[in-house]
Amino acid sequence: MVIWVHNQLMEKIEIIKYFRGNIYESYGAYNAWKMICHSKSLGIVGEEMANKYVEIQKVYPEFFGLTERAHLVTFIVLVLHPFDRRKDSCSLFKLDRKSTKAFIETHTVILESLKNVRDKLFAHKSIGVKTESLTIPSVDDLDDFYEKLVEFYNFLSKSIEDSTTLFGNAEGVKNEIENLFKNIERGECVRKKEVDLKWYWDENTNRASEKL
Repeated sequence: MVIWVHNQLMEKIEIIKYFRGNIYESYGAYNAWKMICHSKSLGIVGEEMANKYVEIQKVYPEFFGLTERAHLVTFIVLVLHPFDRRKDSCSLFKLDRKSTKAFIETHTVILESLKNVRDKLFAHKSIGVKTESLTIPSVDDLDDFYEKLVEFYNFLSKSIEDSTTLFGNAEGVKNEIENLFKNIERGECVRKKEVDLKWYWDENTNRASEKL
């Protein structure tokens, strides 16, 4: 009996450890997607800055387009792992079924919306489903959801291994992307200046030194 209880506890601790990483990766991917996608939103940053972010991302359009989508897929797929109902899946149900079910019921709208996108677009492409018919919750709603998810995770973690986790570091990717934007603009300013120097001086046959 003692061995069985010990094994059950160790299994739960392993699940807690897994979801510590899972939630961190999902939240980090969400912040990266949010930064790349919504930095172009007039309603969030205003017209001047939105145009600036669009201009910068157009310098490397393939990179930013693929990166934005990759982070979108990653955060949606990973954030649904904790709520997988399959018996052979690692999920928060195996830690506290009643509390996990209550959490899902409280956040049904967001979870169903994300699951719909995952199932019909990312896990596979459903025939007849138009991309524009699939909706992703608003940034405000997702911010609130992640806050509640972290609180719920720490509630479970505290009860099982007497620990809590801060996930604030996952927000640091926003500053790193901001710095990337700045460095791209800085590099573009230097590149354009070098082009001007080349054509106004090095390649210009009307230079005074050529005429005098």
